[in-house]
Amino acid sequence: MINNFLIFFLIFSFTLIFFCRKYNILIDQKIEKHKKYSTKSKSFLIGGILIISFLNYYHLFVTYDPVLCLFINFIFLIGILSDLKKINNVSLRFFLQCTLVLFFVNFLSLKITNTRIDFFDQWLTSPLVNILFVTFCLLVLKNGSNFIDGINGLTIGYYFIIFLIIFFNLNYFEYDKSLLENLIIILFIVLLLNLYGILYLGDSGSYTLGLFTGIFLIDFAQNNISISPYFIIILLWYPCFELLFSMIRRFLKKIKTYEPDTIHLHHLIFKKIKTYYKIKNNNVSHLITTFIINFYNLICFFISTKYIYSSGSLITIFLINIFVYITLFKYFKRI
Repeated sequence: MINNFLIFFLIFSFTLIFFCRKYNILIDQKIEKHKKYSTKSKSFLIGGILIISFLNYYHLFVTYDPVLCLFINFIFLIGILSDLKKINNVSLRFFLQCTLVLFFVNFLSLKITNTRIDFFDQWLTSPLVNILFVTFCLLVLKNGSNFIDGINGLTIGYYFIIFLIIFFNLNYFEYDKSLLENLIIILFIVLLLNLYGILYLGDSGSYTLGLFTGIFLIDFAQNNISISPYFIIILLWYPCFELLFSMIRRFLKKIKTYEPDTIHLHHLIFKKIKTYYKIKNNNVSHLITTFIINFYNLICFFISTKYIYSSGSLITIFLINIFVYITLFKYFKRI
């Protein structure tokens, strides 16, 4: 059944692109400064639609999990309304996110019980503390995914690599292998379309992909408790740190923490590549920037799989990543 859906997905993708072009709909106009920073070319706001279509099909007709499906769809809805400028109020959007995530974390019994920090694990035995902690983690990841979605292929490519690492390097652990196998194919298709600048992930796509990945990895960690929880942190370090670092940076500069800007690391690398090599084609600059950042993360993830049980080694890798990020940020910000 799922193989038939993949064929349908390809047909659906190109049909949707055709109708968007023909009727000039679902277009991201690149009006905002942070969007037109890297490209002024119009693209279609259908990345999230394609991803949610697959997740809906899988969770309704394969795993029969309508509650999880409903959760992801509500988050997608907030994102698409934001993309279409129907919810421009950041405070309202954040309030809706918090309310939905809190409710469904409790309803779905999503839990993080093992951090390998004894006193913190003791706190997590409290249902309220656990719900708040899981909610915080998912909100950071979901919004962090949106923060790194400023370069074509970066967000999709990042999660594509995460699922590739799990599928090929950790296939002896317990998880839904059919889901992952097909999701990898779906993300590959969406990634190619995104790299060519045909479609845009948008808030709807980045929210959906970030939230789903967080839920998947929480479940993965719970089903494979021998794995160090710091391996999951390594897999998700980049979008989460990008969000927290950007919020702190804006706060110290006395800038509104929710205001988008073009001083993210991926923007700085993109600018350096474009100006130093005098590249006129924006898609080429996007591709190189995405390759550099995601190739680094691929190496980081691959090395981490060799120390999957060693929290000390994984913490060291995490600290190295933070050091590399801050060093590169300071370097590119200065030049």
